[in-house]
Amino acid sequence: YRDEDARGDRQPEFTQIDIEMSFVQRDDVLVMLEGLMGHLFKKTLGVGLPASFTRIAYDDAIDRFGTDKPDLRFGMELQDFAPYAEASTFQAFKDALAAGGKVKGMVVPGKADYSRKQIEELEAQAKIYKAKGMAWIKVGAATAEKPEGSLEGGASKFFAENASQLLKGSGAKPGDLILMVADAKAKVACAALGAVRSKLGRDLGLLDPKRFEFAWIIDFPMFEFNEEDGRWEAAHHMFTMPQAQYHATLESDPGSVKGDLYDLVLNGFEIASGSIRIHDPDLQKRIFKIVGFSEEEAQRKFGFLVEAFKFGPPPHGGIAPGFDRLVMLMAGQTSIKEVIAFPKNSFAVSPMDQCPNEVDEKQLKEIHIRIVPKVNEGSDPKN
Repeated sequence: YRDEDARGDRQPEFTQIDIEMSFVQRDDVLVMLEGLMGHLFKKTLGVGLPASFTRIAYDDAIDRFGTDKPDLRFGMELQDFAPYAEASTFQAFKDALAAGGKVKGMVVPGKADYSRKQIEELEAQAKIYKAKGMAWIKVGAATAEKPEGSLEGGASKFFAENASQLLKGSGAKPGDLILMVADAKAKVACAALGAVRSKLGRDLGLLDPKRFEFAWIIDFPMFEFNEEDGRWEAAHHMFTMPQAQYHATLESDPGSVKGDLYDLVLNGFEIASGSIRIHDPDLQKRIFKIVGFSEEEAQRKFGFLVEAFKFGPPPHGGIAPGFDRLVMLMAGQTSIKEVIAFPKNSFAVSPMDQCPNEVDEKQLKEIHIRIVPKVNEGSDPKN
């Protein structure tokens, strides 16, 4: 059981295959799971999978797809539009670059016929992911003077002087639609346009449920900076082994450290996640210190773990495929409710038996739990 939110690929109750391995490195785990998936798909669906899956570094996944769960069943990868923005007269794009951000672009083949309403729907999707807006350009028909086509509508006027550079560099052809998002925060630009890419994949019927495209996402960041608290936090959890080449610079440059983490992605869904774990007590103490734990707090919360490490645990790691989510994709579904016998609804209630229900007071006393009624705002808590 996990306190999951109400999404199509999540349920409060779920099944996972928990795999723990000793004396392994990352590649051992990845190769093992590739073999498991290959056997599973061949035996159950008669589908042959490649012996090894594509590997994509986390930073590359964000840069190319705007997500660490990319759907590889279709193209339309995000591109770096910084060179075209710098040569344009689009000041908003230049300001984003000057602030250390990015300008990301995407070519949608054959969709210059999209109406303004359809483009606005795509922009609305980008804004959900904090984009301030989305610029667009249509590529007009080729002429004798402009054999590569011409830029029309939207933001085309800002690229009048470098239209040829934009068209050749992006690979856009007559009849295509160009979409662009810029932001001072690079990740916002990538995530927003990545969300548009995902929507287009659905809208254009590019998500063939009988096609299975696996990918490993590797080289995740070990830490991320919490701007509100002004400190570093573990991006996933504090027990992940930092990659060996970063051990010497853990304290001096936490933002560059990559962890030995890995996710298996299938058709835009994460279906397994794992890591190589720390087994060295001194290294574990260094991680605690980086994320702001005092020695006393670390001892109080995780002293048992550090003490256990003194007895020589083997190098170890593992991974946990989500069984329900995997079956969902194999069955060509988009919600795991379709492959669970008695799924919970969006309120985490089972419609079949109306659970959870009220618990008897005697049962609560046995496990030393007391239910405190919620106090209405503005009322006296003593009444």
